[in-house]
Amino acid sequence: MMDAHEKSERLIEAATAILAAAPNHRLNTVVLNKALFYLDLASLRDDGKTMTGNSYIALQQGPVVAKYQERLIGQLQARVIAEQLDEWDGSKPIVLKNGTLRSHHLDASAMSRAAGITAFFAKQTSQQASEYSHENPGWLLAWAEYRRSGKPCAIDMRVAMQQILQDDPWMDEPLIGDEDILAADDAESGTDW
Repeated sequence: MMDAHEKSERLIEAATAILAAAPNHRLNTVVLNKALFYLDLASLRDDGKTMTGNSYIALQQGPVVAKYQERLIGQLQARVIAEQLDEWDGSKPIVLKNGTLRSHHLDASAMSRAAGITAFFAKQTSQQASEYSHENPGWLLAWAEYRRSGKPCAIDMRVAMQQILQDDPWMDEPLIGDEDILAADDAESGTDW
């Protein structure tokens, strides 16, 4: 189990890897949170554990790192890795200042996964990324609980992972082939119930 220090280090390393792979090394805060969420889901799917070990909560805009202002943005700024801009249009992108990533927790596979997820999310607006995350079953359950209780609810990552699992083709295959069904019907080997 990861302690708080390791979770913080992993979160900052993952965010840095995502920002380093983004065009102009910048992403809107909403998009960065979604990229981190899906990076953790892909890690859970592929490695059996999330990359950062952090919890995500369901907000109206979709999944975000719990206490993201402090744990994510605050730490990126305090470590002089990135800064959050306040732009004229109301957006608040996070911009990488120091692109040097000294990774202690991300291996080459993790870096490649981060780059792939960034490529997907970097093309999306904050609204598009939120809408995509609203299809996530883990977010849907946590959001329903938040609306019922009025308290932020953690997202169950194992439930959330269902969104990114690929269909198994054998699940669409009938248990027996059409020829076997016809042969059984012709032989009248079955009995009525």
